[in-house]
Amino acid sequence: MSDGLSLPTESPATASAAPLVALAGLPNSGKTTLYNALTGSHYRTVNYPGSTVEYAIGRGRIGSRPARVMDSPGITSLTSQSLDEVTTVRALFGHSRHGMPDVVVVVADATQLPRHLYPAMQLIGAGHRVVIALTMVDILEQRKHMRIDTAAVEADLKCPVVRVDGRTDAGVEDLRRKISESLQTPRAVQPARPEAPTDTEISSIYRALERTQSKALQADEARTDLAKRLSICMSDPLTERLDRIFLHPVFGVVVFSTIMTAIFTSIFWVARPMMDSVDSAITLLAGAVGAVLPDAWLAHLVTDGMIMGAGAVAVFIPQIVILFLALGFLEDSGYLSRGAMIVDRPLAAVGLSGRGFVPILSGFACAIPAMLSTRTIPSARERMLTIFILPLMVCSARLPVYGLLLSFLTPADRPWIGGLGLTALYLFSVVSGLVGAAILGRFLKLDKSKKPTLLLELPAIRRPKFRVVLTSTYHRTKSYIQRAGGTILAIAIALWILTHFPPRPGLTESEQLSQSIAATMGRWIEPVMAPMGLDWRVGVALICAFAAREVFVGALALVLLVSSGGDAVEAPLFLAMRQATLPDGTPLFTFASCLGLIVFFVFALQCMSTVAVSRKETAGWRIPALQLVAFTGVAYVSAVAVVQVLRWLGIS
Repeated sequence: MSDGLSLPTESPATASAAPLVALAGLPNSGKTTLYNALTGSHYRTVNYPGSTVEYAIGRGRIGSRPARVMDSPGITSLTSQSLDEVTTVRALFGHSRHGMPDVVVVVADATQLPRHLYPAMQLIGAGHRVVIALTMVDILEQRKHMRIDTAAVEADLKCPVVRVDGRTDAGVEDLRRKISESLQTPRAVQPARPEAPTDTEISSIYRALERTQSKALQADEARTDLAKRLSICMSDPLTERLDRIFLHPVFGVVVFSTIMTAIFTSIFWVARPMMDSVDSAITLLAGAVGAVLPDAWLAHLVTDGMIMGAGAVAVFIPQIVILFLALGFLEDSGYLSRGAMIVDRPLAAVGLSGRGFVPILSGFACAIPAMLSTRTIPSARERMLTIFILPLMVCSARLPVYGLLLSFLTPADRPWIGGLGLTALYLFSVVSGLVGAAILGRFLKLDKSKKPTLLLELPAIRRPKFRVVLTSTYHRTKSYIQRAGGTILAIAIALWILTHFPPRPGLTESEQLSQSIAATMGRWIEPVMAPMGLDWRVGVALICAFAAREVFVGALALVLLVSSGGDAVEAPLFLAMRQATLPDGTPLFTFASCLGLIVFFVFALQCMSTVAVSRKETAGWRIPALQLVAFTGVAYVSAVAVVQVLRWLGIS
């Protein structure tokens, strides 16, 4: 297992001279948000446990000197359980190429201090220089009318304590000052991983908490025992009221289903006007560039190959933005942990738990980070099952394909039909994943004695910060474009060359395509495509899609000879799809063939990067090979079955 994917950007000499400040603490305490505030980075921060699965190293400044800042996965104690916790413990005690941290900042939720100070006690006892950064103080003060007496906590724990809010940068400068002061304090001993704290050490946590209660507490409350007062500290009236609905066995399911349906429907419906605007802009750009360039092969390569080929995928970016925006609001509000509790029971029926909900939901954006997030699952069997089903989730790469085919089938005056269709695809992907997990679970030779259980901290419900959500959406979208853009452009250029070579002067564009290298390659697989009601042109696009699913749209645009001229009313790709015919003159894209294509993409594993990450995370080729063969085989058989059954019913 790798110690981390994020590498320090300093030179070795600078890195060795700069002190290393490690952020540690329980999951969902706000470590990554604080890391971004200290380093100016834009790592994804979410409001549920398990969002960080490897440590990251960034540059920041502590006082007047540069420093390295390490973000780490959450831990409940130094007795590691899951793979992500092992990563943190190893890094905290110098078992990484970055060395021993000079200062450890323990990020602690002020509303959950008894548990969040536990790893701080262990690290202090281990000999680390520790600074405690208290987060969620605003919730404690506004909703519970309590204040934390940081001086009392400092006196009991004998380490600096600072109140911070990484989302607004409040207290961050004070934290930098405390870290700088700690760096000047010599260590008494070399840090070494300790045993569990003694009862005497743990009791000091409660003594510190006893002194931090609000002066607003009434005298009779102040005389109650410490246990009762701690329970007051850990409660949140607003969250408790909302959780009566969110976690209700009936109403909770209704709310969860309504939220998910609204999100998936809006991805198709709300994005439609923006998609039309992007499509018009791309068409105008291609026309303007084509008017400037000479009428030669270079002009066609730039306009038809690069601009229109890559632009066919760019049209669907508004859908991806809406997906990221919706997930951002759910994450920042604290609702996602409730979603994990809601789906825990159906997941348990197939050998999973609600903890697998986090990777599954991440899979709606991309299967690669979703597979990495399975490191938070302690059970090896549950982790393997989760990794196995993740490629079935409707990732952002599938959105352009579904958007194209559903838009083609949906009447222009009834866009809600496409929205419901997309919602059905999301739900079906989850159902098919559960079925796949149930089937594999019967054959997976791992420990089945321990049933999956879900122990999950539910963060307080809070109003999302619009600026934070927008920033997260921007960087997610930017990351998607950077990750997929190069692949899409490269394949668009390569496919344009294959469809125009060898050049044959005097032939029409259609005749040139039929005698090109791409046509020769495509006809090799045409017998396989015929049962799906498709021809070699769609087959070529499907082969290209194995590099990345979204490439299918751009590749299809190229092989269908989409030009920059287009149509003033209808998008060029849609127009080309409606005009495309089979050799016998029948339409190529019918209801049956389009639905068969959708079914194919529901199951097929068309992402080689996902296969590579699956091999790494499962430490072998057994699971990824099974995924590639099984999912692609099921995809083809299901697509053929759908097309043939519809034809048998007289639906072409």
